[in-house]
Amino acid sequence: MRITSVACLLAALALALAGCDSTKRFTRLGVHLQTPAQLPESQRTVVVIPNPPLSIAVGRFPELREVDLDSAQVIRTDSRKQLVLQFNKHGATVIENFTTERRGELYVLTLNTVPIVAPAIREIIRDGKLVIDVDLSDDDLDKLVEGLNAVAKDAKAMLGGL
Repeated sequence: MRITSVACLLAALALALAGCDSTKRFTRLGVHLQTPAQLPESQRTVVVIPNPPLSIAVGRFPELREVDLDSAQVIRTDSRKQLVLQFNKHGATVIENFTTERRGELYVLTLNTVPIVAPAIREIIRDGKLVIDVDLSDDDLDKLVEGLNAVAKDAKAMLGGL
């Protein structure tokens, strides 16, 4: 089992999915790490996860972005649906570092700057995959994965396939 969230945020995902049509998808993906609330405001921001209500201080800048994403996919079983985000070599190194150093803390996944979910870091991840439990309709989940894959492809193209 990887980093997971028991309660994924339908409301936040609905906001992030709102207005996405076949020509416009997500433009930004972010993975922000939890930070001490005592840090100066210039170094942190507070995000609110609506369900369950939770305010989390996170670093102002994401540790990972859409340029670090290789692909997104869905794993469906009888009891759950999971979003699997596979990051590139740089992303895998970042994930391994923060899961080694910050076990028990949270990270926040954002889509178009909307906080979506805040899973706990439970174990060291060495393969560059973040696996998140989601509670979405199959149609919304397919749109989410399609949008994330389009963003990853666009980001790679802008960087010249690096």
